[in-house]
Amino acid sequence: MGYGKIKGRMERDLNSSVVLPPRLIPTLVAGFNVVASHVYLILFPVLLDMFFWFGPLVRIKSLVQPAFEDTIRRMAEVYPADTLTLMEASKEVITQFLEHFNLLFTLRTFPVGIPSLMISIAPLNNPLGDLRVIEMANAGQTWMVIMVCLAVGLCLGCLFFSLVAKVVTDKKLAWNLKTYFSQLKNTFLLSLLLLGLTIFLSLPVILLISFLVSFLPSLGSILMLIVGVFLIWLLLPMIFGVHGIFMGQPDALKSLRNSMQLVRRFLPGTGLFLLVAVLLSQGLDMLWATPTSDNWMSLVGIFGHGFISTGVLAASFVYFFKGMEYMQEKIRRDSAKVELPVQNGN
Repeated sequence: MGYGKIKGRMERDLNSSVVLPPRLIPTLVAGFNVVASHVYLILFPVLLDMFFWFGPLVRIKSLVQPAFEDTIRRMAEVYPADTLTLMEASKEVITQFLEHFNLLFTLRTFPVGIPSLMISIAPLNNPLGDLRVIEMANAGQTWMVIMVCLAVGLCLGCLFFSLVAKVVTDKKLAWNLKTYFSQLKNTFLLSLLLLGLTIFLSLPVILLISFLVSFLPSLGSILMLIVGVFLIWLLLPMIFGVHGIFMGQPDALKSLRNSMQLVRRFLPGTGLFLLVAVLLSQGLDMLWATPTSDNWMSLVGIFGHGFISTGVLAASFVYFFKGMEYMQEKIRRDSAKVELPVQNGN
């Protein structure tokens, strides 16, 4: 068989199955269709929000506020009067934050975790009355609660992501306890890696900004905006790093490499997809958070948020899955064309 016939047959084989790159609207529709077909997935965010709504309010206000007020008093002896006015304003903000902050919110882990609407609301009450307040007695107790919540949140978040990835791939991924614990290990390693990278990149810049702001205070907000944009630009290629872990990647580093390759190949489309996903999720969260926490209508917001947030997550898995399929298919076709023999033969 001559080279021309071999090439013709190979080209027909390569073109027999057309793999298209991921597109915005079909990807979002596919994600929401997956959730509609497996509606039990929204129980993860719904149950977490219900726990934040009706569970205890674990606070560190009595532990942190005295130390904070003592710091303000000490700073008042050193800084000028105009600075003290700013400190008093920040004191009110921090006091309000400590009033609403629930230590149990650390159950919402990043980058893998269960999304929550009630974290943005930070309720003090519910339709049955005020939340039961538990004040932390000391720092050791506080750190113990934080560590337990982070561990539980990461385990539940990994289970949530794993189930979403499985239904997105239409059960092509095998799921068992061994797979789950491998995903959990890689997620933990990836979280540590991203945390260390963020600190490594941001800490020197923040120190530099603090030094510059001490001479030119008016530049503070502009410099922080520049730093934020820089970090987003730098970390954006890693946005799908966690997705690869739940799509069968053997380790966290390979998952990060695949994420960077995918984003670089589809950067304009990926940026648009992420922008629409964030706007859709955060924009509707403003609607879901409209009822007050003592109104039963908040249930509508909790279920609406559960469906939308799970749908957006599923759409991101669809985007990653289709993008990797297209990228691997394109690499396979390109390599097949390169490896064709250059001389005629029988």
